[in-house]
Amino acid sequence: MKKVLYFLLISGGFSTLFAQADNAAAQEAERKKLMDASMKMEEKDGWIRKGALGLDLGQLANINPYVGGGSNRLGVGGAIAYKAILKKGLFRWNNDFNINYSAQRIGSGTLSINSNEKVPFEKALDILTLSSNLAYKVNKESHWSYSTDLFFLSQFTGSYKDSANNKIYLKDLHTAPFNTTLVSKFFSPANITFAIGMKYQKKENWYLFLSPVALKSIVVSDQAIANLGVHGTKKKENSSDYNKSLTGIGALARGGYTAKIFNRISLGSELLLFSDYLDNPQNIDVTWLNNISLEIFKGFNLNFRLDAYYDDNKTNSISDRNAVGGVNGTGKRVNLIQQLLLTYNRNF
Repeated sequence: MKKVLYFLLISGGFSTLFAQADNAAAQEAERKKLMDASMKMEEKDGWIRKGALGLDLGQLANINPYVGGGSNRLGVGGAIAYKAILKKGLFRWNNDFNINYSAQRIGSGTLSINSNEKVPFEKALDILTLSSNLAYKVNKESHWSYSTDLFFLSQFTGSYKDSANNKIYLKDLHTAPFNTTLVSKFFSPANITFAIGMKYQKKENWYLFLSPVALKSIVVSDQAIANLGVHGTKKKENSSDYNKSLTGIGALARGGYTAKIFNRISLGSELLLFSDYLDNPQNIDVTWLNNISLEIFKGFNLNFRLDAYYDDNKTNSISDRNAVGGVNGTGKRVNLIQQLLLTYNRNF
């Protein structure tokens, strides 16, 4: 009798375990089904739009501080991202628009005794990008498409560099001890890349674009800014002025990947490589954009961005913690940008 009872208990236990495993498997299958269904939304014809607004705010009010106890600080920054996709039959059009901006002001009051000029805002980040890709499938079953690709990179507002401390300000300052020069603004410079090639996309979450014929231009619309000689254009023959544009022809590769982990973490990475056939083709221009997003609650996400830029024709400020203003001259360097933002996302 005891053996029968033991057998029934063990059998019941295994049955319970198998039932729990079956339920877990069924739940997992249902979750996968729902996820697959959400991923397939992009297969429908028509427009799909998505926007995101990010905010980075740091504020400190220090009123009547102890001597050496610090000063006021106001830091504000943000990011705007907008994506629009049009799909109709074999035709697909992807568009991405992004603005990343950040500035801060440390201290308060006026710059000097006889001045009404307030303590200025320093610029920390100013990037504007626009990318557009047109693709037409070779046939309905193929993963290959005939494609054209456009990428635009510039900035939103003017940047004024102080000759003494090497910092960048939002406005022109000539009140002692400041003496600034306009070093960049919208379309000065602007990097524009246009390419014709083939696009491979087997799944919605990744793609690869290859072009043997691509044009890359550096445009500096302001002659005074071009004459600084730091944005990649060349000096004119028999003149002290610099050209306001430089165009190269070469090969371009661009790829992107997105993934979702545990339904709350999203990963995204996009890499663009360009080699100029006629000007040091072994030196590759790089644009690499990376984003990790954690959904806190519906619509709100904590975003970590890490982007890298390298252009073989341009010179960058060389960061040095031991130098005045944190800058030690200029040279060819990789520009690394890291951001932590709270964003609100919405589909249209």
